[in-house]
Amino acid sequence: MANRLNRHYVFAVVAPVFWSLAGVIVKSLEHATEWQINFYRCGSLALFVALVILIRYRRSTGVVMRAGGFKALFSGVLLSGAMLCNVVALKYTTVAVAVLVMAAAPIFAAILGSIFLGESVNTRVRVSIVLAFVGITIMVGGSLQLGDTLGVTVAILGILFFGAYTVSLRVGKSADMTPAVFYGGVIGALIAMGMSFASGVGLTVPLVEALWCVLLGVVQLGVGSVLFALAAQSVPAVQLTIFALGEPLLAPLWAWIGVGEVPTWATLAGGAVLFSALGLQVSARRD
Repeated sequence: MANRLNRHYVFAVVAPVFWSLAGVIVKSLEHATEWQINFYRCGSLALFVALVILIRYRRSTGVVMRAGGFKALFSGVLLSGAMLCNVVALKYTTVAVAVLVMAAAPIFAAILGSIFLGESVNTRVRVSIVLAFVGITIMVGGSLQLGDTLGVTVAILGILFFGAYTVSLRVGKSADMTPAVFYGGVIGALIAMGMSFASGVGLTVPLVEALWCVLLGVVQLGVGSVLFALAAQSVPAVQLTIFALGEPLLAPLWAWIGVGEVPTWATLAGGAVLFSALGLQVSARRD
């Protein structure tokens, strides 16, 4: 039992490391557009999750897919929106700004949870919500270029999608919602394919970049998410939230090392305010 618990803590630490690789990989791709990246990333994620479901449930796969029903499909739609926005934001602003803004997703989930599920919001959560808006405002104020502003706007849209996705998972918690990730990958790939052809670029990218995009889907998203789901079997939710902060901490570091992207002081200041907001929310969950 102790070995299993220790293994799950290792999974909880390692999963955000995988997640944090998205920024530096996206920034390293010179030819693939945001929609081409999304197509290969979401498509490979869908195939990976389908394989995981088949291996896990074997002959019961159909039963599991039907059990998720419309709730899993709707959650998949929301997740696809979050994943698409993630890559678009990384393309149009710095990795630090994108990941720090998107780190506020749990706070927006608390807002939506209070509205749609009637979940209580105590004083500390309310303060964390205000601090999150202040932190994002500081970062936006320090991003005067059009591309940065667009990237921040898309990142905010992404955390709204992800917050709604989190709430939808709570609604459907009576069933295994793994199919939602599969649906999210399929829907995301279809939307990205449509946008790629609509913009006149199609899906043709250099083989090396296509492989990097597949790596994003299978390893960065797929393996990271599976490890985190396994960790959730034993690691308390509050600690999982803390471990998940490894992603916004590490992602700017990899971008700095990999592509020389140095965060601005406004980004660091706004990020510090956001982390204080997340710290308040974690302490509120503990109570």
